[in-house]
Amino acid sequence: MRREPFEIIIDSHVHWGPSVTLGMEVTTQMILREQEESGVTHVIILPFPSTAILSNDINVQLLDETRKISHFIPYFYIRENFSPIPSGYYGGKWHWMRGWQDTESNYDVLEDPELPELVGKLESAGKPIIFEEELDFTLQFVDRFPDLKLIIPHLGMLGGNPLDFLKRLKNKDNIYFDTALGQKSTILEFVKTLGPERIIFGSDIPFGSMENELSKIQTLSLNDADKERIMQKNILELTGYHL
Repeated sequence: MRREPFEIIIDSHVHWGPSVTLGMEVTTQMILREQEESGVTHVIILPFPSTAILSNDINVQLLDETRKISHFIPYFYIRENFSPIPSGYYGGKWHWMRGWQDTESNYDVLEDPELPELVGKLESAGKPIIFEEELDFTLQFVDRFPDLKLIIPHLGMLGGNPLDFLKRLKNKDNIYFDTALGQKSTILEFVKTLGPERIIFGSDIPFGSMENELSKIQTLSLNDADKERIMQKNILELTGYHL
């Protein structure tokens, strides 16, 4: 196990359960093994989009699993019918809503008359949303709903050029970025531009490994206080999770 000066390290982006499109499953034992190898103490788990879109059952199963594993923290997958986040979850994920996964956003979503009601409920809940869409869609959404706390995964990598996300959203204090699968040099550029307060460690299991993704943060030329913010404090403040 990798030794750290911090007692608590939180991975904010871990998939759990089966994936319909990938034909595989991330089990609890797989996650625990990744934690043992990396020294990560807590993980935020979320369903695979393809499974959650088909049925809300996986959201329920995931919540049940976090009642068995005390250091698992549940996020709710926001489904295509604009389902709000129920109680018990510490955040949510919005993933190419009604669009083409990892490829193209569906701009018709922005004109759906039910969207403001959903956003109002999300704002009232005060929980962060992992928000993955292409850059132009994201900009329009943020301009329309400036009070919702969003976490852009992979520094925006799947929605466009991360540095374009950085340039266009650097003055939006409600927008955070997770580091999953990002280049170490790009992560450092984000920290230098935004400060450590808006950067959050994530691994994107199973697409990354906790040990490799965490090592990017551990080896950044930052002081311990800044690293602690990225690996723990920012996500605790956003979610309201109590250790």
